[in-house]
Amino acid sequence: MYDLKWNDLVSPTMSPDEYLKEFGDKIAYNYKTYEPKTDVLEEIKDFLKSKQESLKIVALGADWCPDCNRNVPRMIKIVKLMKSKDVTFHILYGIMVNALHKPGETIWHKIRSPPEAVNPKFDLKAIPTFYFFNRNNGFLGMIKERPKKTIEEDTLEIIKEGL
Repeated sequence: MYDLKWNDLVSPTMSPDEYLKEFGDKIAYNYKTYEPKTDVLEEIKDFLKSKQESLKIVALGADWCPDCNRNVPRMIKIVKLMKSKDVTFHILYGIMVNALHKPGETIWHKIRSPPEAVNPKFDLKAIPTFYFFNRNNGFLGMIKERPKKTIEEDTLEIIKEGL
């Protein structure tokens, strides 16, 4: 298990609305066309309620990243459709690749990226990475780059295993 806590996040983040305002044109198609499984969204909400828990999600990514442009808007849509005060989503962009990294070194640029990109606690290997935390700021799990099934199904699996 990772020794990662919500408080390890030190950089300013964007809200979903700020993200949509800043990158809206670039991601409009992915945001509008994604149709999350509403039964899974309801299951997430019901599970959180039954556990008297909340879910904090942060995505680390960059606007140059195709997978980020696909999956971050999808997570925004999921969170907005749930309309739950128990689920919050934050976005941390600005991850930059260090083209000159040597084998075994982090691929992220140490100076031009937010510190979370090179903090070993985050173990950032690919972007976007979605990190999930409980109400007490404890780490629950992550989705790296692409979900195994769908973002909402992977989210449900993470909270069921972690809470």
